[in-house]
Amino acid sequence: MRRLFQRLERWEKRLQLLLIILFSLMVVFQVVMTREPFRFYLSFAERMEGIPWPQGSSMVTKFAGQAVGEVKIELCNYIIHTKAAVYINDKKAASFEDREVLLTVRAGDEIIVDGTAYPYPLTFQVSAVSENVSWPPINQQVTTEGSQVSLGKVKIDR
Repeated sequence: MRRLFQRLERWEKRLQLLLIILFSLMVVFQVVMTREPFRFYLSFAERMEGIPWPQGSSMVTKFAGQAVGEVKIELCNYIIHTKAAVYINDKKAASFEDREVLLTVRAGDEIIVDGTAYPYPLTFQVSAVSENVSWPPINQQVTTEGSQVSLGKVKIDR
């Protein structure tokens, strides 16, 4: 019986030593992971992509809580003009490869129709908007003659 207790005591001491070593390794690992080069190379998700995410760049958190709407713009006097384009906040959103384009917009976005590639008049019309979009209105028309024309800033009812 005494021999059994001695063996159990040895196992208990080994387990205690193992726990102390594992706890120490965990603390050291956490400290190492706070340093940028180690964190980057040891992080599985960032190693897969290869590019670290800048703070606050996630599209999910960036636009969370902002209302979204849709605006459909059609080319009135021609069928297609592939060099005519629509810009949202100075970024190209669509080109008129078809007669109509559907844009996803947020409140405060500025919609600009670009007809600079064509020296003759092109007429564009807002043919449809989602029910929460109050500006631009349906049937608003703009004409470009080798220029860019703004439809204004989008207003969305919440």
